[in-house]
Amino acid sequence: MIKKNKSKIKPYPEDGTAEYSHLQPIVDFLIENGNKSVNQYIWGNNRTGYFCHLQKDIDFEGLKREFDFPESIKFNEEKQSIDCFNTYTLIKKFSSD
Repeated sequence: MIKKNKSKIKPYPEDGTAEYSHLQPIVDFLIENGNKSVNQYIWGNNRTGYFCHLQKDIDFEGLKREFDFPESIKFNEEKQSIDCFNTYTLIKKFSSD
């Protein structure tokens, strides 16, 4: 079996792109594998930064198989979140609790 090279997630977005653009491949992967945004949009923003709220649990194992992540991107499997500490961009399973 040939092992596929993992895609690298960059620690920062490219100059001139949205603050969340370096995390877009993560969201694309999750949506392609059955997750959905809880909103009519994928990315929103508030006073703390950009966010993507998802309906279902995050497939952390799938993400780890597919991507290499920089130290600045932190997973919290218990809280179902992915946080970029460089841009304060957040991907999380939305809970109304």
